[in-house]
Amino acid sequence: MPTNAILTALQRKTDTQRIQLRVGRIWEAINRNNKTVLHTNVEFMDQQGGHILAIIRNNQRTLIMPQLKEQSVYDISNFKIVPGPSTYRSVDMDMAINFFYKTTIQEAEDNNSIPHYKFELQPFHRVKDLVGRVKNLIDVIGMVTTIGRLEKRSNGVEKLDVALTDDRLVAAFNYSLLATVCNPNQKSVSVSGGSRQQRTITTLCSHYWTPGKKILDKASLSSTDATKTFFNIEYEPLNDLKKSLSDSSGSNGARLLPPATVHFVATDEKDVQQIHIKDVLEMKIPSGKDQVRCLCTATITEILYGNGWLYNCCSICARAVHPTEGKYYCNACNDTNFTVSQRYRVVARIKDDTGTTTVTLFNKEAEQLIGVPIQKIITEMGEPSHMDKIPAPVANLIGKLCAFQIKINNYNITHGCEEYTVTRVSECSAAGTKSPNTVDAAQKNKKNRLE
Repeated sequence: MPTNAILTALQRKTDTQRIQLRVGRIWEAINRNNKTVLHTNVEFMDQQGGHILAIIRNNQRTLIMPQLKEQSVYDISNFKIVPGPSTYRSVDMDMAINFFYKTTIQEAEDNNSIPHYKFELQPFHRVKDLVGRVKNLIDVIGMVTTIGRLEKRSNGVEKLDVALTDDRLVAAFNYSLLATVCNPNQKSVSVSGGSRQQRTITTLCSHYWTPGKKILDKASLSSTDATKTFFNIEYEPLNDLKKSLSDSSGSNGARLLPPATVHFVATDEKDVQQIHIKDVLEMKIPSGKDQVRCLCTATITEILYGNGWLYNCCSICARAVHPTEGKYYCNACNDTNFTVSQRYRVVARIKDDTGTTTVTLFNKEAEQLIGVPIQKIITEMGEPSHMDKIPAPVANLIGKLCAFQIKINNYNITHGCEEYTVTRVSECSAAGTKSPNTVDAAQKNKKNRLE
């Protein structure tokens, strides 16, 4: 029997090679438009700590996939080496394994000579420099400091924000976990928050994230089909991080606490305070800033329809457009060659125990609360003349108790404009709301943990 090769020794022009590999990960690539499976990905690892991707086409799934399971070891022979993916690569390797009709797969004894995990870790301070680069997906490790509430979009997509800290004990960035109901791996991560809360030290290894966007020199990460999250696994860099955090905390006389649960996870949480409406109305913007954000829990008492509940916008930039001589022109794009679409703009009066004010919910936040895409409402309403009426799904917002993250800018203050823009929103029950004092206490505990 020929000697097993290692990944770095594999050759492209032969299909008679033999190698022993461990299956690390298996996941499906999903078409986001129709939710169909495009292909199945399998990540293999060898004894040298190398890893490689195999792409199983749909016409091979029933033959190949029953033979493979995660973390098992296999002797694989008679396969081909082909070019790997050029973008969004889960493995930083130019080649991939291709199975064909001659390929044989036989389960082998696991003597632990092959590592169980392989990650290409990126330090937090480098993540912001990778924004927009799509060649390779990103692996990071950190300790969970804050967990947001699970949000569900009208299209069924679930979203969870989590803040991480690394061994420098600085909340370097936060990432978003998008979980769809049809993806069991993602769903299991989303609903496992309860068990994480019970742990004194909660660490997380985030597997295969793609850069999101860069805001104010901070980066966020977004999940893909390949994303998987590992909690407290036996992995040397993760063990080192846990020890470093524990030692640092102990030397300062503090202890590591479970992650705090908040309505919204921000890249810089100290800038977002929970306050009452009375405080919003009396807010002063600090010198050197042009806006502040705050969190306010209040009940929607009225939908104001003076400006309608939607607006016509440019399909390219989403800015409002108005007809001039029967033709729409976008000032932002300086163009008339665009499709006019509609987006939500819902002005609502909100109230808490200290006062009332007015907020504006734009498309994403409004749709999140309404639960219906705007085009569906427009189609059901039919006649354009009916658009002046507040439709039932929008009117049903009245009475909802919500946490509003609002933006207060200089215009609001200098012009006395009490129409604050909502940047994030979460519906909540009365039992689940927190008073500002509760939030302040949680932030104080978090500060003790990080100092």
